[in-house]
Amino acid sequence: MSIVIKPYSKDLIEAVIDFNERLKKGGSTFRLPRSNIPEWLPKIENRKIYQEYLLAIQDNSIVRGGYCLKHQEFSFNGDIIPIGVPIFPLSEGIIDKTYNFVALQLLTDALKRQPLLYGLGLGGKEEPIYKIYKALGWSIISIPFYFKVNHPVNFLRKISYLRKKRFNKLMLDFLAITGIGFIVIKLIQFLLTNKENNKNSLSFEIVKTFSTWTDELWEECKTLFSMIAVRDSNVLNILYPTDNDKFIRLKISLKNCVIGWVVVLNTQMSNHKQFGNMRVGSIIDCLALPENESRVILCAANYLEKEGVDIIISNQSHRSWCSALKKTGFIKGPSNFYFVASKKLSKLIRSIEVNILNSHLNRGDCDGPINL
Repeated sequence: MSIVIKPYSKDLIEAVIDFNERLKKGGSTFRLPRSNIPEWLPKIENRKIYQEYLLAIQDNSIVRGGYCLKHQEFSFNGDIIPIGVPIFPLSEGIIDKTYNFVALQLLTDALKRQPLLYGLGLGGKEEPIYKIYKALGWSIISIPFYFKVNHPVNFLRKISYLRKKRFNKLMLDFLAITGIGFIVIKLIQFLLTNKENNKNSLSFEIVKTFSTWTDELWEECKTLFSMIAVRDSNVLNILYPTDNDKFIRLKISLKNCVIGWVVVLNTQMSNHKQFGNMRVGSIIDCLALPENESRVILCAANYLEKEGVDIIISNQSHRSWCSALKKTGFIKGPSNFYFVASKKLSKLIRSIEVNILNSHLNRGDCDGPINL
């Protein structure tokens, strides 16, 4: 059986449609994109951040799988290096074991195109992609998850992750009805909050685009992290385009001087496997100098609380951003958000003494906040 990996061209659209139909008949909900041009991050001349689609082709015409390769520049202690992300390698092996090898072939192809690969998210240790990365010997590290409850009663009644068992449901309903849960949650968050946080001189504004003030902040911050994706105005305006209203960009100032920025989401969930039907606020991306991180988180949390979200969540790798979340009343919870690195990227990371606690990774990286 000869299978070749090649770029997704327009003449292969019908073959992809046939592939998707086979997955559908096999009971899978996964699909390859019907368009050969990525809707998010298409390849445009001179852009250094873009995606390309690649397909596994049998006999020159039958699609047996495919994946998306994202290209992006990262700063390693100030040195800018291009690396890649293989996003969701999908093979017909999920419905037909004959093609189990295709997923591995897709990842092998990605490594040939860009040996410095990483992934972020994965969804948990039980997911097939997690097991594939582990079998390949890639480094796997959990990225901390933090949450802050704004409406305790809604949280207790709607948090699907904690309500899977009948006893848990009864206990959470009891805590909601009696008011005990409200008191306990608010007390924990109050005790965690740094009382020295000063709101008086802080301000924020919603902006539609990132501009020169973003570039100035990036230049100050890029050497402070052992590993961080380039976050200048050009890249940020590509990742969070003006015409996408779901991204809320906050420009944070202290005494009229810009100290940082944050991108948040305000999402009404519907039967989400973790958050049920809650309204979820998400801090997905951010940047500030170390002394201002708590202030940025505080502004983001205040904004989302006023918008009426039930819970605010964030995944952050850097120790100081984790500390900023804790100082603002966030509680650390179990994380299914993982950073994985190919062997060559792992070797690079070790050679320059990159520590994950000094790296800046969050839901703004990899394939973005697709589940939020």
